Amino acid sequence: MLIYNVFGRYLGVKRVAESWQVFRVDRNEGKHSRLYNIIIPDELSEAEISGWLGDIFHEAASEQHPDVTRVE
Repeated sequence: MLIYNVFGRYLGVKRVAESWQVFRVDRNEGKHSRLYNIIIPDELSEAEISGWLGDIFHEAASEQHPDVTRVE
């Protein structure tokens, strides 16, 4: 699973068959749960995911968390 820090919130993205699935990630407990309301287009490459997440969640940006970064 790819883990991203999305403006201070951890999201996981996993390729299943030909689709991307998105998860809320608790890095302290090592748990994750599926988020069904966030869609990543199937045709996006792994390199494009952080940009897509940034476009979707840009309103959550703050001085403390100005970017989307891959952490794992």
